Amino acid sequence: MANFFENRRRALVVLLLSFILLLGLGAMIGDSAIVDEIAHIPAGYSYVAFGDYRLNPEHPPLIKDLAGLPLLFLNLKFPTEIPAWTSDVNGQWEAGWHFLYHYGNSAQLILFFSRLPILLLAVFFGWLIYAVCRKNFGTKTALLSLFFYALSPNFLAHNHLVTTDLGITFSIFLALTSFGLFLNKPSGKTLAGATVGLAIAQLTKFSAVLLLPFYFGIICIVLLATKNALPFNFYFAKKIPNLFLKRTYTYLLSYIIMIAASTILVWIFYVPHTLNFPPDKQAELIRVSLPSEGAKPIVELYVKMSYNKFFQPLAQYLLGVTMVFGRVAGGNTTYFLGAVSNQSFKWYFPASYLLKEPLALLLLTVLACVLAVRRFFALRVQRWWATFKLWTKNNLLKLIFLFFAAFYVAISISGNLNLGIRHLFPIFPLIYILVSDSSIKFFESFSGKLARKISLCVLGLLLFWYGVSSVASFPHYISYHNEIIGGGKNAYLYFTDSNVDWGQDLVRLKTWVNAHPEVDKLKLDYFGGGEPKYYFCARKYDGLGNLIRTPGGYDCANSVYQEWHAQYGQARGWIAVSVTFLQNAKYYAQKFGQSDYDWLRNQTPAAKIGNSIFVYNVK
Repeated sequence: MANFFENRRRALVVLLLSFILLLGLGAMIGDSAIVDEIAHIPAGYSYVAFGDYRLNPEHPPLIKDLAGLPLLFLNLKFPTEIPAWTSDVNGQWEAGWHFLYHYGNSAQLILFFSRLPILLLAVFFGWLIYAVCRKNFGTKTALLSLFFYALSPNFLAHNHLVTTDLGITFSIFLALTSFGLFLNKPSGKTLAGATVGLAIAQLTKFSAVLLLPFYFGIICIVLLATKNALPFNFYFAKKIPNLFLKRTYTYLLSYIIMIAASTILVWIFYVPHTLNFPPDKQAELIRVSLPSEGAKPIVELYVKMSYNKFFQPLAQYLLGVTMVFGRVAGGNTTYFLGAVSNQSFKWYFPASYLLKEPLALLLLTVLACVLAVRRFFALRVQRWWATFKLWTKNNLLKLIFLFFAAFYVAISISGNLNLGIRHLFPIFPLIYILVSDSSIKFFESFSGKLARKISLCVLGLLLFWYGVSSVASFPHYISYHNEIIGGGKNAYLYFTDSNVDWGQDLVRLKTWVNAHPEVDKLKLDYFGGGEPKYYFCARKYDGLGNLIRTPGGYDCANSVYQEWHAQYGQARGWIAVSVTFLQNAKYYAQKFGQSDYDWLRNQTPAAKIGNSIFVYNVK
C-alpha cells in the first residue's frame, strides 16, 4: 500500500489539483457576483491601474492586486468622473456597481478574469499543502490532506471569489510553516523566510496581526519545553554564558527583527499603491473612517503621516489595521437558528463547523482527537510537563498547528462578527493535516491481515462518502450543509449571508425564468453583488446613441423583472426573495417597525434557486 501511493503520488496530486481547477471553474462561471466582490474588484483595478488607494482601505491590497492585474488587458472603462470616485469618501460600492454594470463593461468578463488568479492561487495552495505535509509527515498524510482540501465543499465555494478568505488561509499557512521551519532550523535563511511569510500574511488581511502574539507565545513554549540546537548567534550572544539566556536573547531578537522587517516589506509594498493618492483625499478618508472621539490623537497622527510622501504608505496600512478593530467591535446583522441580531452568537462558529463540514471528516476528527489524547498519555512519563516536553520535541509543527487552531477559534468565538464559516478557513488546512496524520496512523496500526483490510475498507468508505457529498453538491457549494440537517435545501433555517446566500445565484435565477414562460412578471428582492437590471432589462441610450452610464440607464418596462422589498407589503403573483432578506426581515421588523416577510415565509416555494433564492407563486 505504501509503495502504491509513493509510486503514483505525482499522478494523484495532478488529479486532485485538477479537481480544484475544474470544479472551481464550473462554479465560477455560474456564480454571479457576491456582495464583497462589488467592493474588492474595482478597488483592485484602481490600485494597479491608477496607483490610488481611496477604495476599500479596510483590506490590504495583495489579493485585490491579483484580481486587478488581468483586467488591465480588457480595455475597460472605469468611473473616475462620478462622485463615488471624485468626492465621496470610500465610495467603493457605488464605484463597483458602475464599473461592473453601468459603464458598458462586460460583467461576465470582469468576473471571470478577476476570479481566475484566485482560483489559480487555490490550485497552488493545494500543491503547497501537499509539499509541506510530504516533507514533515510522509506521502500518505500529504495525499490525504490534499484530498480533504481539494474536495472541501467550503473551499470549493470560495476558492474562486475575489475576497480575502482563500488568501488569508494560504498566507497564514505559509507564515506558520515558515515560522516552524525557523524554530526547527534557526538560521539567517529561515529567519528571512519566516519574515517574508509574515509580511505576505499582513498584506492579505489585517487579522494577520494575530500572528504576532501567537508567535511570541510559541517562542516562549519552545524556550521552556525544548533544548534544540542553539540558533545562529547574533552579536553579543556569545558573551552570554548561560545557555537558556543565550537562547532567549537570540529568539526574542529574531522575533523583533521579524516584526520590524516584515513591517518594512509591507511599507514598501504599499508605496506603488499610494503614488497617485492625493494627500487631501487620504486625510479625508482617515477622518471619516475613524470618527470616534477617542481615536482623535491617532487620526491626527495618521493625517500628518499622509502629507509626508515617505510615511504616506505606512499611514494607509495603519488606517486599515485600526478600521478592522472598529469593524469587529461594531458587529453585523446575523440570522442564526431563528434569531436575528446585530451582536454575535457564541455558538455560531461551532454550529457552522458542525453543520457545514462533511460528516465523514467530522467522524475522522473525533477519532483523531481521541487517538491524540491516548497517544499523548501513552508516552508514560510520570509528570505532565515532562510528557509535554517530550511530545513537543518531536512534534513542533503539529504543536504550532494545534495551538494556532485553538487560539484562532477562541478569538473567533469571542469576537463580534458572525459572517460565515469562511472566517474559520485559516484553521481548516491545519485540521486536515492533523486529522490525516492521525487517521493514517490509526488505520495502519492493525497488525492482523483481516483487521488491516477491514480498517482500510472503513477508511475508504469514509473518503468515498466525503468525495461524493462534495461532488454531488456542485455547483451550489456556498449553500452546502451536511446530512445532519438534510443538506443545503434546509440551510436557510439555520444561517443566511455567506453560509447560504451571498448573491451567487442571480444568473441561475435568470436561467430558471427563461425556462418558465408562465412567469410573466417577477417581483425580486435580491441580496448580493449582482445587478438584476443588468440581467433582466434592456439598456438605454441617449439621442446620440451613447450608452446612459447611470443606474437609471435601464429600460425594464417590457421586462419580467420588478424590484421588490419587504416594506412594500404583501403581494400576489411570482415573487423571488433571497433567503438573507427573507430571514433578516424579522430583525428590521422588530427593531425599526418595518414590514416583515411573515406572510411569505411559511409558504412553500415553487422553486429554490441554488438554495439561496426562493421563488413563490402567491395566489
